[in-house]
Amino acid sequence: MEKEHAVWDEVTQMMGDKRIALGRYLAYWFERTPRRALYYSSYYKFAAKMIGRNKRVLDVGCSEGLGTWLLAAECGFARGIDPDEEAIGVAKGNWPEQKVEFLCADFLKSPPGQWDGVVSFDVIEHILPENASRFLENTAANLTPHGVAVVGTPNLSGQVYASEVAKAGHINVYSAERLEAELHRYFTHVFMFGANDEVVHTGFAPMAHYLIAVGCKKLK
Repeated sequence: MEKEHAVWDEVTQMMGDKRIALGRYLAYWFERTPRRALYYSSYYKFAAKMIGRNKRVLDVGCSEGLGTWLLAAECGFARGIDPDEEAIGVAKGNWPEQKVEFLCADFLKSPPGQWDGVVSFDVIEHILPENASRFLENTAANLTPHGVAVVGTPNLSGQVYASEVAKAGHINVYSAERLEAELHRYFTHVFMFGANDEVVHTGFAPMAHYLIAVGCKKLK
């Protein structure tokens, strides 16, 4: 198979030598529930399609930056923020491209910006209930007048099946009705979606494992 190896060597040279390192969080997923990485990627692909191309996107609670990079690849530019210094360090090491950047910051305390899209997946369930209004208020404040917010969180009805690790961290879990109502305080239009595995849909909300709300035309 010498000729075949020679051809493949040419292919690998074309691929370059870029490497991606798994940090603590992604490594945990791949070791315990590797399918979650597929679900996670599908949520970000959905968000990117809702926001569109040639847009500037803020990814809140970006962790190790995989989703931020996906947003940047699809939309044009993305900034990921997270208060976890270790996770931000992993993200910066993996994705140094100009179309994506990472910042260690507390979103509840950060000054507002002007973004075409604000995305947060698996964040609001970790925000204390008394701070959730400020979290959504800041989400709207960071958008341009025609910007789009995409907020994803596990569904309350599915928490009986959550792992002990997930239950320990989920201190503010939403039903579809509550999430829609709270986003309507900041957006004229709120579109609710559900997700089961990697499929995002508009089916019966209580049977969805995951909720995704899209807020448009902010009120202020």
